[in-house]
Amino acid sequence: MTTDLRLFAEEPSPQRPQGRTTWVIVAALVGAAVVASGVTAVLAKLGRPLTAMPLLVVSGGGESGEPGRLSKRAAQAAAALDRQRPRGVWLTIDTHRNRLLVFKNGELVRSAICSTGTGIVLRDPRNGREWVFDTPLGERAIQHKVRNPVWAKPDWAFIEEGLEPPTDPNERFDSNSLGDYGLYMGDGYIIHGTLFKTLLGRRVTHGCIRLGDEDLEFVYRNAPIGSRVYLY
Repeated sequence: MTTDLRLFAEEPSPQRPQGRTTWVIVAALVGAAVVASGVTAVLAKLGRPLTAMPLLVVSGGGESGEPGRLSKRAAQAAAALDRQRPRGVWLTIDTHRNRLLVFKNGELVRSAICSTGTGIVLRDPRNGREWVFDTPLGERAIQHKVRNPVWAKPDWAFIEEGLEPPTDPNERFDSNSLGDYGLYMGDGYIIHGTLFKTLLGRRVTHGCIRLGDEDLEFVYRNAPIGSRVYLY
C-alpha cells in the first residue's frame, strides 16, 4: 500500500505562518507510521519479521521541496514492505479458528476448514516420556508431497490406545489414516486427509493439519514443493 504524503502537505502562503507547514508534515508522518505499524502487525502474524526500513526524517522549515522528499521516503518505505511479501503460492494456517488459506501472488484462491493440534500432553507410563500434541507455530515449507501416504505409527500412537509399541516394524504401517495426499513440512508434521470429517474445524489432531478430501486435493495440486507455510 502506497501513501502519497503530498495529499497532506501544504505550500506556505503569506497569510499562514511557515511553522504551520511543518506541523502538517509531522501529522502526515504520524499517519504513515500508524499505517506502517498495522502492516508490521500483519507480517508478524504471518511469521515474517519486518527488517530495516528507510527512516522518514523531517528537516526544519517548510521549504517547497519538502513534500517531494517525503513522497520519495514514503515510496521507499512501501518498497521495503513489498520486499517482505511472499511470492508465488503460500499457505496460512490459523490454529485458533482452524482455517487454512491458500494465496497465489497475493490473491486468496482457497479457504478451507481444517483441524489442528489438541495441545494435550501424553505421558508414557513405562518411562515418563512425554509428547505434547501442539501444531507448531511460525514459518515452515512444503518439503515433499506424496500420493496415498503411508503412516509409520510412532510409539505414542500405541501408548495412547493403552498398547505396547510393537517390536515388529511392519505392525506400525497404516495406509488409511492420512487420506489420498500428504504434504510434509518436516519434524513429522503433515498436511493430510482424515477419516473423521465431522471433526474438521476442531483442535483434535496430534499436531498435523487435517483437511477434507476436496480441499486436500486442491492444496496438493496447487502448492508446489518449497511453498511457504505460515502457522499462527
